[in-house]
Amino acid sequence: MDNAKSLFGLDYPWKSSSASDAWRDWWEDNDGVPKTIAHGQTASETFLWSFVSAQCEQLDKILQNEAALAELKAPFHRAIDEALDVCCAQLRYQDTNSTIPPVLMTLPDLRDSFFPYFEKWVGLLLGQKGTSIAVSKHRIVAAIIGAAFNSKVNPTTLVAQQWTNIVEFVRRPQEIAKKLNCDWPVSKGRWDGQKGYRAQMVAAHKIIQSITDAGQTTGQP
Repeated sequence: MDNAKSLFGLDYPWKSSSASDAWRDWWEDNDGVPKTIAHGQTASETFLWSFVSAQCEQLDKILQNEAALAELKAPFHRAIDEALDVCCAQLRYQDTNSTIPPVLMTLPDLRDSFFPYFEKWVGLLLGQKGTSIAVSKHRIVAAIIGAAFNSKVNPTTLVAQQWTNIVEFVRRPQEIAKKLNCDWPVSKGRWDGQKGYRAQMVAAHKIIQSITDAGQTTGQP
């Protein structure tokens, strides 16, 4: 982190020790050893996934723009990994071309708005309300946080039934989505299409909105 401070002027992002502990514990076994799923960049990708979920339509506009992709020098052949690469390329482009209006969140947006929001959700969802959520659900958790950010949901105002519905959705997404009269597409590694991850993120927006609007929608599972 000292290197990030010296190179980019970035401070350690976690301000809540309880939230950072919940995040670390989620990715580690009881003996403090990282779970197999945590090897590599999975934890970092989960934050990126949440960021993309919050801006899936903005990213999709870039992905459908051949000129933009050429400018970014980022190939895209519909795969989700390529979509994430394009997102990172766009962020880098914004950092080095500050006179051009940004399409995605800027560094100040990430630092001052999005990450504190992400941290608050981690502390509440993983640290308090859904402590038994399996780490294999990391992409659904990320999609929900991004969708909630986009919808300006304040997690501290959610009532017990809303939290129950959110936790149960993470655990059983297709079943709970059906109760909410929504679809939950199961992606096959692609960004677009009726079962692509973009469609899944759009569904996450509808589902979080349904849960937070109604409060009692699914009943006690």
